[in-house]
Amino acid sequence: MHESTITPEGQITLPPSVLESLSLKPGSKVRFFIYEGEVRMLAVRPATWLAGALKYDGPPKTLEEMKEGIAEAARESALN
Repeated sequence: MHESTITPEGQITLPPSVLESLSLKPGSKVRFFIYEGEVRMLAVRPATWLAGALKYDGPPKTLEEMKEGIAEAARESALN
């Protein structure tokens, strides 16, 4: 478990293990979500962080081909 103490100014210092696990460095941004008395902190990542997350071996698709693929998947989903 990771633990910090809140200062009189309402600040906390994140333990090094938390910083490391989220790959946070000075200047990094985090986002807080509050739900039913629980707070979750997520590292803010740029969209480029997702680059390479999905494998695709083939030529790049055009925007029109992507739209056609989405429409086809929506039609198939509507039939099921």
